[in-house]
Amino acid sequence: MKKFYFLSLMFALALQATAQVWDGVTSQVWTRGEGSQSNPYLIETPAHLAYFSASIGRGEAYAGKYFRLVNDLNMGDKEFPVIGKYNKSTDSQTQVTVDSSFYFKGTFDGNHKTIDHLLITKAPAATGSIAGQALSLGGVALFACSTEGTVIKNVTIGANSMINVDGEVVGSIIGKMEGGLLENCVNLGTVKAGTIGGGLVGATTDGSIIRYCANKGVVTVAGMVAGGIVGQIEKGTTILACYNAGAVTSGYVYCGGIVGVTYDNSVVKNCYNTGKVTAVKNFLSTPHAIIGDNDAGKTTTADNYYVAALSGVEEPLATAVTEAEFKSNDMIEKLNKNLDATVFVADSKNKNGGFPAFAWEQSEVTGIAAAQIQANIELNGRNISSSQLLTIYDLSGHVVVKGNNVTLPEGGIYLISAPQQPTMKVLVK
Repeated sequence: MKKFYFLSLMFALALQATAQVWDGVTSQVWTRGEGSQSNPYLIETPAHLAYFSASIGRGEAYAGKYFRLVNDLNMGDKEFPVIGKYNKSTDSQTQVTVDSSFYFKGTFDGNHKTIDHLLITKAPAATGSIAGQALSLGGVALFACSTEGTVIKNVTIGANSMINVDGEVVGSIIGKMEGGLLENCVNLGTVKAGTIGGGLVGATTDGSIIRYCANKGVVTVAGMVAGGIVGQIEKGTTILACYNAGAVTSGYVYCGGIVGVTYDNSVVKNCYNTGKVTAVKNFLSTPHAIIGDNDAGKTTTADNYYVAALSGVEEPLATAVTEAEFKSNDMIEKLNKNLDATVFVADSKNKNGGFPAFAWEQSEVTGIAAAQIQANIELNGRNISSSQLLTIYDLSGHVVVKGNNVTLPEGGIYLISAPQQPTMKVLVK
């Protein structure tokens, strides 16, 4: 078998890099990359992430620019300044809306590296007015907010992270989505809020899309709205193929395993919940395994599932299955129904307790030693050949190309599948 060393030593060392610890003060501009899709700015240290936050806080939106995280980051349990600022309000007397938010308008690729020991207990200064009274209800998370054109993907928030702010819209990755895309992300940390909180996002509106994301951390809201993936959704938001395995608790009402409360014409499809859901049941609301409260039935739902024994609550808008049924191959097919990609796969590496997992969760990146490849697969740059039929996916599960001799359109991380062979994740230059 021929040997093809398609990863450079530089990339191998980067993949093995240990998490770097932030001192809570230092910020430093990145030195590699041009901000293009093929050559993104590289975030290599916690100090780079701190500079990224500071620059957006000064009003730099990075519209159309690309960033990629290349190492695990240890934020040192030091107070981290939220990236951006959500500052949008409508005067109830004049009905005039003023948006003075600082949005990131580019693409941030977390590269499935882990941002851990992230501590956020303070909201950015955000003020507005209602009938002349000052209002502070900003977004709190790694990113304060998003808008049309924002793409945040492949971000992992580590288990030692804590986002805990009272009186705000709180999530782990985005506080308030005013549009944009969040995909292939997972939260393992703790989210606490006083009013509205979600495992990944606090609240969404204006056609926001959250897909292929998971929450495995604890979500606790002292007040009202709590959701495993997002607290509150409205105005055409889509939640597609997400799952929650973390405990979700609301101190009052509107509590769901995926979404706390929905408004307007939104979509929740192909999602599942195995996390415990706890909230008060009264005339206002009943906690549910998928959607805490569906405003007048306006939200479209389909192909959602839950394990009643684990959720502790029922869900009229989803199908209850047993734990054993959930771990069967039949469930994989049901969860992938009507999706344009193979999103869910069997938990072959037991990274998700045997429950269906995302394709991007299941494989390790192939290193130099493994680049000799099983299955007679030959790799030479972006050219891949084999005596077997290959199916090559991107990390969202979309098929990029099929064949015996193929050329990938660009460098990146791909999943290579061949008959009777384990799926491999490879980094192609």
